[in-house]
Amino acid sequence: MIGVARTYLSNNIRPIVWTNTQSYKNPKVDELLAAAGTVTDPAKRKADYAAFEKIVTDEVPIMFVNLTPYHTATSKKVGNVPTTIWGPVSPLDEVYFK
Repeated sequence: MIGVARTYLSNNIRPIVWTNTQSYKNPKVDELLAAAGTVTDPAKRKADYAAFEKIVTDEVPIMFVNLTPYHTATSKKVGNVPTTIWGPVSPLDEVYFK
């Protein structure tokens, strides 16, 4: 969930990328995200995030209508190529030539 909260928190409403650009406000969502971000009990944290997910799934404050596919092709001479969901838009500071 790292980075997801910024899209839904009402105190992060701004007209710039990586914020709550849709001006979504729900006090319960703010409360759940605040709690989940600080609670140390994994079961409680999971429950908080599940409740948050249920609310935003029901309310659909943001809906992605397209998906940009990212593909990565590299040489075997390149090491530590990012293999996460972010792929080629990941930081490349740990990529190296073998």
